[in-house]
Amino acid sequence: MAWIPDRYRELRSLLRGERVDDDVAEELAAHLAMRMEENVSKGMSPEDARAEAARRFGDVSRWQRETRDIDLGHVRESRRVELRDALARESRQALRALARSPAFTVIAVVTLALGIGATTAIWTMLETVVLRPLPYAGAARLVSVRHPAEVPGTGPSKWGMSAAGYFLFARENRTLEDLGAYTADYATLVTDGEAERVRLGRITHSVLGILGARPAVGRLIGEADDVPGAEPVAMLGWNVWQRRYGGDPGVVGRVVETSGGPVEIVGVTARGFTLPTPSPFESAGDLAGHYVDLWVPLRLDPTARAVNSHQYAGVGRLRDGASAEAAQRDLQSLTDRLPELFPNAYSQGFIDEYRFRMGVEPLRDEVLGERIVRTLWVLLGAVGVVLLIACANVANLFLVRAEARRREVAVRSALGASRLQLVAHHLVESMLVALVAGALGVGIGVALLRALLAIAPSDLPRLAEVGVHWTAVALGLALAVVAGIVFALYPALRQIDTEALREGSRGLSASPRQRAVRSGLVVTQMALALVLLAAAGLMARSFGALRAVRPGLDPAGVLTFTVALPGTKYRTMEEAAAFHRELQARLAALPGVRAVGATTGLPLRDMGVGCAVVFREGRPYEPDEEAPCVYVPRVTPGYFAALGIPVQGRAPEWRDLDAGTGAVVVTRALADRLWPGEDAIGKGMNSGGSGPGEAGHYRVVGVVPALRAAGLDKAPAEVVFYPVVRIPGTWLWGPVTGPTYVVRTALDDPTTITGAVRRAVAELDPQVPIANVTTMERVVARSMSRVSFIMLLLGVASAIAMLLSAVGIYGVISYLVGQRRGEIGVRIALGATTSRVAGMIVGQSLRLALAGIAIGLVGALAGTRILRSLLFEVSPTDPAVLLAVAALLVALAALASFAPARRAARVDPVEALRGD
Repeated sequence: MAWIPDRYRELRSLLRGERVDDDVAEELAAHLAMRMEENVSKGMSPEDARAEAARRFGDVSRWQRETRDIDLGHVRESRRVELRDALARESRQALRALARSPAFTVIAVVTLALGIGATTAIWTMLETVVLRPLPYAGAARLVSVRHPAEVPGTGPSKWGMSAAGYFLFARENRTLEDLGAYTADYATLVTDGEAERVRLGRITHSVLGILGARPAVGRLIGEADDVPGAEPVAMLGWNVWQRRYGGDPGVVGRVVETSGGPVEIVGVTARGFTLPTPSPFESAGDLAGHYVDLWVPLRLDPTARAVNSHQYAGVGRLRDGASAEAAQRDLQSLTDRLPELFPNAYSQGFIDEYRFRMGVEPLRDEVLGERIVRTLWVLLGAVGVVLLIACANVANLFLVRAEARRREVAVRSALGASRLQLVAHHLVESMLVALVAGALGVGIGVALLRALLAIAPSDLPRLAEVGVHWTAVALGLALAVVAGIVFALYPALRQIDTEALREGSRGLSASPRQRAVRSGLVVTQMALALVLLAAAGLMARSFGALRAVRPGLDPAGVLTFTVALPGTKYRTMEEAAAFHRELQARLAALPGVRAVGATTGLPLRDMGVGCAVVFREGRPYEPDEEAPCVYVPRVTPGYFAALGIPVQGRAPEWRDLDAGTGAVVVTRALADRLWPGEDAIGKGMNSGGSGPGEAGHYRVVGVVPALRAAGLDKAPAEVVFYPVVRIPGTWLWGPVTGPTYVVRTALDDPTTITGAVRRAVAELDPQVPIANVTTMERVVARSMSRVSFIMLLLGVASAIAMLLSAVGIYGVISYLVGQRRGEIGVRIALGATTSRVAGMIVGQSLRLALAGIAIGLVGALAGTRILRSLLFEVSPTDPAVLLAVAALLVALAALASFAPARRAARVDPVEALRGD
């Protein structure tokens, strides 16, 4: 192909105008010579004739430039017209050729479109969630400030800041421009007598400045609003402003009723502005997008007594030149001083046992988390493998098509078609296929993206930001263009090689080199398919292991929902408990209801973070022993029966609240830790601020055998289930105003009683809204949503990969049968049996499959290790999974070769030899 550099130099010379310069120079020289000859014929000497001709002609260089520009413009326009006409001609010919082969065209377009669509969809999610900066001003300088800790029995977790710690860090740090604290909760918003449960963000005023908040109308919460005793104010979130108030700017200055009392609306946050992460004591799975409907000042008191309660998420902005690592060291030095500065709240034993420390990391890393980033990269790799398999399949189709058209190419070449024209013909044809596939792939990608957003885990951050962006369209089209060039290049260059026309059989069959390329593509497909299948198999086994875990409760037939009691109306624990008692009685009277209870922490949803210290009656902890920090939900009587949680001993009853006995239930994990080898029933305990020397104690009346409250993949949790009303002489949290109700029914679909539940709540108190209505089965399923999401997508990708690999094997073996028809005829004529011929064809298929499997196993052993953090009780190199997928691909290869083998066995030797 030495002609290519020569042709390139020719085109470059033309485009630069070098040839035009030569033509213009020749033309002007001829014109001057003609004028000189006229002057000589008039009797002038040659010198005078030349001088007169030059004088009459004028500035030669000027005319040369103008003529060059005119001629070069004509040449370029001519070339553009020629190129346009050539492209139009080649496009028409390519369209006619593709129309004559509809099966090839449809299969190639759909196969490539599937790969491009899947890649575009996953890339869009990855680009938005992982690669795009957070939607805050100066996001690169924002950091998350929390306390990593390791709670015995539950493993690593992240706690927020305490109020005392917040003021200490904000006052004495040397690396942060500003530090803010926030937490999230639910509240009741009453508008025109209609109550709604809304998302509440409680923030220090500094949070708004750090995150670069801007008001849509009105103003932001200011420093004067964020001090104890200030007039109650609030900001509305954009969504609730549009939904409840129709975007009316007049809402600013209006006083609205909330569960915390009346507040004046001072402003509305801009559209899309929200908290970056959930509160430390909340489950991320319950806070899709961490949206906020109502913003109120946190009003922390710097003079309040220090308490070891870490409920405030922290966000800071780095000073110029500071790094997250420097801020980590800076704030860690302050954390080390907590036992010295606040001895009543912190001890060195607590610091050591819980490995309590400071954690400062870029806010982006806190928002995303390593598992989510790894998940999306794994999924992108999976669809990338599907795209490669799809490209290999389409490349094989183009090779088959090119081999079938070699005689046509030879004829076109003999009739005068240049090598460049032959290359252009192949390129235009493949680009048409690729661009149509790219356009279809972008459409598939958009549809797939919508489907992914519908099934994606609710704890996947930044879902609200995911949408079709121009980068996704550009990616789909770019993939199509690259694929089109690749598909055209090899067949085109091979076919314009005159030596290639003499390779192969008399019938212009494929050369050994071409057969090797096609077989290599199939081997590659099989290897990639095995890696995908292995990943999907590992996730399926992990999901199966997770589903096999007994959570310690029975979710069947259980409806759950949350309520929000106005704090101004239910000020005491007793008032709130009276409401819950009456509501439970009304709900229990509904048809089909078997049991009703309420809790401040629903297992597998709200009990993954946060804890409180527990003390034993009459047995203080040793100096080197720290009080355990455990989950401490409060529950009403009926809770254990409603959730189907077995209790050894007995469950608390309403008479326990009436008598003030302080009956509590603990989990077996906590009982074994506090009273190893003893019966926990009858033992006394207390929590939180009560301390080990407090006179009053709660009494254990029951023990839960095992409850995986924090997650199915977590160890059985250490939990104390406290009553909703405290007993005299003990410290307990305020009234239960926002619990989750659990209603056990005899119905297959417990949501059918939702209307009756709403009416019962409204009849009791019309200002109490209910929200988050779902079933406990969905809660359990959502706790496994990330594993099931990955498993589903890997399974779909693997199924597509298997299908494409089977098609690839079928195509290669079918083609080889056609090419070896004469050879097969000879074998049959010489006495070969049909079973032997069929076995030869199947064996050829299996050899390709086994080669791909061998390579794929090596890739799987190396590649599936990245799934380690996503698996549950399954090794990333599980031999059972690898052997199963290998056997599946062998069976797939044998099945794909069945039809070609059968066709080979039925070859008529006479017709085959005659045709050859």
